[in-house]
Amino acid sequence: MRNTLSKRVRASELAASMGLPWFGTDVSISHVRTLDTVDEGALAFANSDLDQKRHCAATIIAKPGARISKGAVIEADNPRLAFARALHQIERLAGFRGYEAEASVGEGAKVSSTAVLGRSVTIGARTVIGENVVICDGTRIGSDCIIKSNTVIGEPGFGFERDENGVPVRIMHLGDVVIGDRVEIGSLNTICRATLGTTVVEDDVKTDDHVHIAHNCRIRRGALITACVELSGGVDVGEFSWIGPNSSLMQKITVGDGSLVGIGSNVTKPVAKGSTVAGNPARVLRASTDPQ
Repeated sequence: MRNTLSKRVRASELAASMGLPWFGTDVSISHVRTLDTVDEGALAFANSDLDQKRHCAATIIAKPGARISKGAVIEADNPRLAFARALHQIERLAGFRGYEAEASVGEGAKVSSTAVLGRSVTIGARTVIGENVVICDGTRIGSDCIIKSNTVIGEPGFGFERDENGVPVRIMHLGDVVIGDRVEIGSLNTICRATLGTTVVEDDVKTDDHVHIAHNCRIRRGALITACVELSGGVDVGEFSWIGPNSSLMQKITVGDGSLVGIGSNVTKPVAKGSTVAGNPARVLRASTDPQ
């Protein structure tokens, strides 16, 4: 991931560059994290109330009046927008560490001459990479996988926050993509890198052609994703589940293990383990018999 700064930036320096007030200890920022993984030296943002005792010496962008027992708080009326701007400011002030290593291709793997492999890409043994595939920096792909033609893995996801005038401000995507073993990815798929963490496709997942997997998704072991499915950001697809053709899943939806989403469904609510849903909006056709 690229979420480590090339050099440290003080909280006061970042706040001053953005014209925002700050309070607390003037810690130095070394990397960027989500709020739930924040640690010492991290920069994160919070749209909700902060747990004052939970955070270590980090820098948190939060709404006016928020305080933490350690570290610094940069105040902003819209913390997500300020965080988006902060990442661009850090790029100007210090930059983020990039990937430096050459791509690594495992024994017996076959990579088409027309494929493009970015820096620090890892391809496992016996994996096959098809024609015109683009695999971006930092992506890791396991063994015995098949990546079919014209698929793109690891480009930044679609993340924006509107400014005061309604203009979209891009949120930099500093995460990566990890794909397990025995995974098959269809033609013309797009799998986006995570915002700050990792987009994950676990072992034995199979996707059909024309599938979009957005940033921060997790596709769990043995799931089947059929043609033209769109998974919005942060969707979690359970083990051995089946997602029907032309289905669309709203951001951060969880699909339970062994569940089925019918053809053309628009899924706006979590899907329980072992259940079947279909329709627009998707409704339960068969409830789970698992007491969970």
